Amino acid sequence: MPIAGSIATMTLPDLLQWLGSSGKTGVLRFERRRLCKRVLLSGGVVVACSSQDPRELLGHFLVSRGKLDEETLRGALERKDRTDKPLGCTLVELGVLSAHELTAYLTAQAEEIIFSLFEWPDAVFRFDDEPIDRAELPFPIELRIEDVLLRGMQRTDEVAQIRTVFDNPGIVLRRTGRQPPDAVFANRMASRLFDSIDGERTVADILLLSHASEYMVTKFLFELHRTGMVEITEIRTPGEPAPAGPAPVAEPPAGTRSPLQVDLEVAGNLISRGEFEASLEILDKAYKAHPGDEALRRLLAEAEACFIDKAYRHFVPADRVPVLLLPVDQLTGEQLSPEEFFLLSRMTGDWDVKAILQISPIREVDALRVLKRMREKGLIELRDPAG
Repeated sequence: MPIAGSIATMTLPDLLQWLGSSGKTGVLRFERRRLCKRVLLSGGVVVACSSQDPRELLGHFLVSRGKLDEETLRGALERKDRTDKPLGCTLVELGVLSAHELTAYLTAQAEEIIFSLFEWPDAVFRFDDEPIDRAELPFPIELRIEDVLLRGMQRTDEVAQIRTVFDNPGIVLRRTGRQPPDAVFANRMASRLFDSIDGERTVADILLLSHASEYMVTKFLFELHRTGMVEITEIRTPGEPAPAGPAPVAEPPAGTRSPLQVDLEVAGNLISRGEFEASLEILDKAYKAHPGDEALRRLLAEAEACFIDKAYRHFVPADRVPVLLLPVDQLTGEQLSPEEFFLLSRMTGDWDVKAILQISPIREVDALRVLKRMREKGLIELRDPAG
């Protein structure tokens, strides 16, 4: 029998403790802000995890650790698409990782996914008793719930301390001239993070450039700030993305229907007319208030899938090469979002839309909406591939 609820009513430690002590086998699903994460358990032990958060996907996780660069990730993803094998298996076949290294990284990735759930106090969850065959998992892991809980609670305390300083993604840092220990430069991830602090980038910008989780990035920045190696210069308010797509149609008389029912009807009518982005504007707002509503989730998934299909066919073809039309020094007045800055930084004239989206730690639908918006603003154009 499935068990469902909210972390607001049943805390994550209580939920995990119950599953572990009861020796449960099945799939535990969490959802928040259109992101889903899954924890697979066998006999109360975590044997696999997955996440729809791009930064927690294996490829971006390895980039953040300095094990891959974006070019290697792109090549591995292209091979994965051709062979239809998991990325981990592809990386082992390519010799990028040994089987032992992959298992270690998958374990660390799973820990990161579970630890991030401690920062989802408003998530909804569902546990389904399902048979889990470890033999079907190419590289199974083994995490004891007790160990995860102990480290997760420690991390919660760390996050609370970090947020006493880093409580806004618009914070801008600059170096003070005091140099970190040599060990920082010996660690590829730490070295890249330190190099990204230039007095202009916000914390949100650094998060995207690093491909890493918010916790890993802000913990490192917090230590640099605590030891006087960086200082906060300003808190910048990112430009709000301009509304895209046609304006929503007028709502029908609500009568006795709830606002959510009205939103679903209006959004459904927009989808039927092919106005997918306008429907997303309505559904995005509705989802913030009703993340657990199944009808809303289904309609939102339909609208996103329809928009992605239309975007590739009409607005942002996957094989076109995006090219920046303005010099970089003229973009300062554009009030660009961190996502726009990241995508613009990857427009070298060599990568097509598909390649850029593959290495971007941004959801596909969100990245396509950003590219469409930048094209409409005249910041980029899409050219045919050379040759």
